[in-house]
Amino acid sequence: MRKLNLKNYVVKTKMPDRVNPAELMEVELPYHVKDSILNVMFIRELALTGAELVKQNVLAIKLESCEEDFILLEDSEYDRIKKAFDTYKGWTRPDVELVTRINEAEKVEVEPKK
Repeated sequence: MRKLNLKNYVVKTKMPDRVNPAELMEVELPYHVKDSILNVMFIRELALTGAELVKQNVLAIKLESCEEDFILLEDSEYDRIKKAFDTYKGWTRPDVELVTRINEAEKVEVEPKK
């Protein structure tokens, strides 16, 4: 299993100042981790078949319903997300933390309940 950090994080960027548009000001914006993962999971480039789309949606619902900062994923679930992340092109600097979290998701051993 893999343990994936779903906690949102903050990214710093520069935007035009509203008072003086010629000036740039540094702002901090929230980066919505779950939403970003969900968006990448359904990119067109994955060319999901009907059955794959349904499986992807089941995983998406699992992510959406998670109320914790971390989620445990079966290897097959992690592989689905990883494939989407490896397929997507067009990452930007604010995405570095997210991509790192996916690529370096911690492997955990889970003992079955007795």
